[in-house]
Amino acid sequence: MSQYVSLRLRKLPVVYWIAKPDIALEPTQDVIVTTQHGCELAKVLQIADHKPDSVKDEAEPFVLEILRIADGDDRLKIADLLKKEKEAFLQARERVQFHKLPMKLLKAEYLYDFSRLVLYFKSDNKVDFRDLLKSLASIFKTRIELRQIGVRDETRLLGGIGCCGKEVCCAQFMNTFYPVSTKMAKEQNLSLNPAKLSGICGRLLCCLAHEHEYYASFHGKFPKITAEIVVGAEIARVMDINYITQKILLGFADRHKAYYDLDKVCGRKDQTTGRNLWWVSIPDAEEPDLGILLKNLNPPGSGKKKKKGEGAPKKPRSDSDSPDGDSSVDRRRSEDNDVAPEASFDDTKKRNEQPEDDET
Repeated sequence: MSQYVSLRLRKLPVVYWIAKPDIALEPTQDVIVTTQHGCELAKVLQIADHKPDSVKDEAEPFVLEILRIADGDDRLKIADLLKKEKEAFLQARERVQFHKLPMKLLKAEYLYDFSRLVLYFKSDNKVDFRDLLKSLASIFKTRIELRQIGVRDETRLLGGIGCCGKEVCCAQFMNTFYPVSTKMAKEQNLSLNPAKLSGICGRLLCCLAHEHEYYASFHGKFPKITAEIVVGAEIARVMDINYITQKILLGFADRHKAYYDLDKVCGRKDQTTGRNLWWVSIPDAEEPDLGILLKNLNPPGSGKKKKKGEGAPKKPRSDSDSPDGDSSVDRRRSEDNDVAPEASFDDTKKRNEQPEDDET
């Protein structure tokens, strides 16, 4: 039965699967492999009887063959390779500054056999680096390849520590980037503050996509935050739900709070109003009276807003109406009863502001 080996190249965090050759391999060993670009150093991660279901067969695999296990001479060569990469990076950065190009050089990478020098850079605009290639080729005397990458690829290439205190996911195990949206943060009851949802790359955290499937499995099974729930003969309000610890925090009218297990929360939909009714089940007790949740509800359709133009037509103003809104009938009634018209606010204010006569 054929076995498969998962490999990770020296710099890139991408994992490649290849059929195991007739070589005694063990995890964490360094091996020399042949890729589409040339000879490279890789690390053995795992040996399995079959590929994972998530791994798709490539028409043209990047890793072609495992040549041998790396020995002491190979490790000395890698140490020399790392030293030359640092020198190449500094020299290439000087040439970028000399040509005044709007690009940020990130890293220099030699292939294992020094057949190619790959320079990673970042730029917001398209860069014409033809003159730069000529200068670099005259210095290094090898094939030069410039690769423009984005902010996420920059973080994956350089690595770093995330807000969780661990190494960023893209530099550890991620082969590809998954789409991340703010909807995932809403379903996890997280604050929509961009500063808290963004990683060191400035984009949304990749861990939101990793945890989304777990949180989505609870969607619709439990009440939302601020929803009302019946506990015995009392009504409480949901204040927080922790799907990791499987606990729900409820706040009561007398301002005390209590935690309950999520597996004790039950719910059903009311056939009349269509509202979801929730309660906390108590051992050896029947379903509580859920009618207390419907007392403050308006009958169906009573809260519907009227569309513009559906209301009663406004009564047109008649000629008898005065400009200030008093009808002639009301004005005659006040004259017959010798009732003085009410003073306006301005008149009252002027009267109060007049100085009183001094007593003589």
